[in-house]
Amino acid sequence: MRPTFEFVNPNIRRRGYRAVVFDFDGTISLLREGWARIMAEMGRELLAQQKLNREPDAELLAYLEREMLLLSGKPSIFQMRRLAEEVAARGDAKPDADVLLAEFLRRLLANIQSRIDDVTSGKCRPADWTVPGTHALLDELKRRGILLVLASGTDRAFVEHDLALLDLARYFGDRVYAPANNTPSFSKRDVIAGLIRDGIPGEQLLGFGDGYSETVEMKRIGGTAIGVASVEPPLVGTNAMKREMLIGLGADVIMPDYREHEALVEWLWD
Repeated sequence: MRPTFEFVNPNIRRRGYRAVVFDFDGTISLLREGWARIMAEMGRELLAQQKLNREPDAELLAYLEREMLLLSGKPSIFQMRRLAEEVAARGDAKPDADVLLAEFLRRLLANIQSRIDDVTSGKCRPADWTVPGTHALLDELKRRGILLVLASGTDRAFVEHDLALLDLARYFGDRVYAPANNTPSFSKRDVIAGLIRDGIPGEQLLGFGDGYSETVEMKRIGGTAIGVASVEPPLVGTNAMKREMLIGLGADVIMPDYREHEALVEWLWD
C-alpha cells in the first residue's frame, strides 16, 4: 500500500537524529485547529465594515487565511498586526492589534470550549483531539532515546493546559517553550539555537510542524523538516493549503498525520 506521506526531498541526510522539535497546534494538538480561519473571518469583517473587501468572500478568506498561516509559529500578536496592516493598506486607519488579539482569543475560546469540555468530562479521549498517531509516534521516539522538544507560538498558559489535558506533558517535561502572555520577543529560532549551543548540530535536528517559522528555521540550520498538513476534525486527509505552503517553505516530507509513523521513522533512521 502506498504511504500517505510524500517525499518532497528524498535525498535528505537520514539517521543520526538526536533531538526532535515539535510545533504544537496543528502539529500534535487539534484542540485549536481552525484558528487561522477564525483570524481570516475577523479580517474579512474588518474590511467589510469599511467597504474595503474588493474580492469575492471566498477569495478574500483564502488569501487572509494563507497570510495567517504564513505567520504561524509566532505569537498571535503578529497575525493581528498583519490584519491591521491589511486594513491600513486598503485605505482605512490601522486597528489596534492588541484589541484585535483580545477579540480573537474570545472567538477562539468560544469555538473550542466544547472540545475542551468533551475531553475533560471523558466524553472524548485525549487522542480524539490530537493529530492521529501522535501518542504512538512520541512513544517510538522516546523509546529510541530521542530528546523531545516542544516550541509553540501559542501562549504558554494555553500550551501547558492543553498538554496536560491531552496526556502529552509527560513526553516533553521541562522542554516546553512558548511565549508568556503572548510576548512578541519569543522565537523558535532562539529555541533551536539553544539546542545547537547545547551541542546538537543542526544536521542532527528533526522538526515537525504545520507552519512557517518551524519549517524555515529547521531548514536554515541544516535540519530535516517534516511538514504536517493536518485538517480540522472530523475531516480526514491532507490540508491542500498547508501542503502547498509547506512545500514552498522547503519541507522535506509532507504528511497529513502520524498513522503511518512506523514507516516514516524506519525511513528516517534508515
